[in-house]
Amino acid sequence: MTATDAVHDAYGRFLPPDLVAELWDHAEEVPGLPHLRRTAGLGARHPVHESADALAFVRDLYLAMAEPLGRVLQQRARDRAFIDREGAACTARNAAEDRGVAHPDYETVIGRRDGSGRVVVGPHESTSHPAWQAPVPAHLSGYHITLFGPPDSARMAVNAMNAIHRTGPAQGPWLQRLVTESGVLPMWGADTEDSKTPLAFDMALAADNLRGCFDGTIAAEANGKRYELAASGLSQPIKRFVGLALPDPHHLHAGQPLPLHLSDFALHLFHNRSRPRALTFYVPKLENEEEAAYLAQMFATAERLLEERDPDYAAGHIRCILVFENPRAIFRIREMAYALRDYFIGGSLGWHDYLASTARLFKTDPDYRIPVKADPDIVIKHIKESHQILATTLGAIGAKKIGGMYGVLYESGNARSYQVSLAGFIRDVVTQLRRGLDGFWIAHPDFVGVGIALTEAWRRYAEGDEEALRGLVDELLGDAPEKAVVTALIGGDDVPGLDPSDPRYPRSLLACDLAESSVVSNSDPEEVRYNVFQALQYLADWLSGNGCVALPATLRAANGAPTFVRIMDDLATTERSRWEVWAELHHGRISRALFDTILDEEIAFIKAGQDDANRRVQVPWSGEAALWYPIAVELLRKLMTDPEPAEFVTELLMPYATELQRERVRAAAAQLPR
Repeated sequence: MTATDAVHDAYGRFLPPDLVAELWDHAEEVPGLPHLRRTAGLGARHPVHESADALAFVRDLYLAMAEPLGRVLQQRARDRAFIDREGAACTARNAAEDRGVAHPDYETVIGRRDGSGRVVVGPHESTSHPAWQAPVPAHLSGYHITLFGPPDSARMAVNAMNAIHRTGPAQGPWLQRLVTESGVLPMWGADTEDSKTPLAFDMALAADNLRGCFDGTIAAEANGKRYELAASGLSQPIKRFVGLALPDPHHLHAGQPLPLHLSDFALHLFHNRSRPRALTFYVPKLENEEEAAYLAQMFATAERLLEERDPDYAAGHIRCILVFENPRAIFRIREMAYALRDYFIGGSLGWHDYLASTARLFKTDPDYRIPVKADPDIVIKHIKESHQILATTLGAIGAKKIGGMYGVLYESGNARSYQVSLAGFIRDVVTQLRRGLDGFWIAHPDFVGVGIALTEAWRRYAEGDEEALRGLVDELLGDAPEKAVVTALIGGDDVPGLDPSDPRYPRSLLACDLAESSVVSNSDPEEVRYNVFQALQYLADWLSGNGCVALPATLRAANGAPTFVRIMDDLATTERSRWEVWAELHHGRISRALFDTILDEEIAFIKAGQDDANRRVQVPWSGEAALWYPIAVELLRKLMTDPEPAEFVTELLMPYATELQRERVRAAAAQLPR
């Protein structure tokens, strides 16, 4: 198999060959590019984004990078097979020696070598690299308080750009003063990955909107109101494109889908090449320095191709922030950064995908427990070592070291919900800042100002001035019971951690050294129910065309009272849910009969649309979602029960991102009796 064939083979897990052939037959030709086709109607609706010049650039970059990409994807497949084989052997030896997960000699795949001598999972053997410093541009220096969300809605894009001007329920003099005196402006992670269903026309619209953000022309009309960019204080957008694994079903070359990461990156680069501030990218899901080297080669090749086309283009403005959300990557931060040294300016830790990928890594281990999704303090309790290695490694080269997202939001108009959500946000932010990080992600624009104020207050607190942080917490939480919990965390010590010399440290780094959770057992029927309830709604919403949704949940307030909140779910959180339930089923800690009963009950509950005192449905079984719920049910069942599960949820979802398949679903539904 050639490396190019390896690309097509890997993408066949997402788009079956027969579907690809049909997509090619139904696609429209691109004028002047005989081997390139795209989803019918895409060129007419988005003529600038889909111009022939832009697509010729995409084609040329693909032809130059197909072989290197194929080698990377081939190696991924070999590594997966090695991990599963070695993991099973470790499990057998642990059972034979009666070693539990807390035993210092507990065996895992970490540190094991493949046939070529490579350490597949674990620290690299190299000890040093030549001294270098990350090339952080001035406009990306300082704190990174980053709102994340998709740009396919012009109204939401304007709101993201204007996030610092947002007036939330907690607006008060301390907050306003600290935001102003900090001088910090927010970042906006313009996400076309985990929070975006990759539909052809939506992806193009998102690109059009993002260009409008950079050139200052975007505006929107909605509900009788006009949304425009503020005169000052605008967020800095940073585009996040998808990982290497996904094909682009909307652009095909010689009968095969292009890589979605490449086409999305290349189109953005081509259209924004004269805007240096637009050329920083969030890059997710890389796994090691070999994949980072591929990315560096793609960047360099793209700039060379641009210089050949445009004499006014000056290379040297591409920058990237890696999202370290894979258990293999956390061991290789230094090596990955160095492989990208001409472009790398920082990294973040996306912990939902991080935990989901770890669960996949340890899928053969019956003793493995993923931290339960119902635990709101996962970051505080289980991610310390990962934060520290991120902060230490990136701090040494002057790169930005950014945490993840606190996804608990409040129910609008519910004061108790707001206090519970806000208290959790404060604890999450303070924990990440305490660990040496200089940024974090935010799930809702109402928390942008709070996040900036907290960061400035913590900076002063660390320098010995406690007044601002104490005043801000008093202002935000008042006399809520949550204030005592927040104050205790601020004044207390971080959770204990392990020294890197401890033999248990590598497993602690991956949060894979846990017994049963103190919050709830992974096998507790209510934990299973929670994961099923959330994941089923998310899948129906993704299939309906939305990539992120705030799903209702219940948390315990400081006084023990159940309190409604909303949990921001995207593909990463759904990966978390399905791997947690899959492990409990696969290793016999829950029965298939119990799972089937819970799934049937959740289907009935959502269909009935009658909320009770403890739960509410966010994605009703009606309208557009009613078309997709039956498919969501079957996909969820397969994701959680298949003995050989799909590695990524998108392996089952991607066919439904094609216009061809969506039209078939609609046609079939139209034939059903009403």
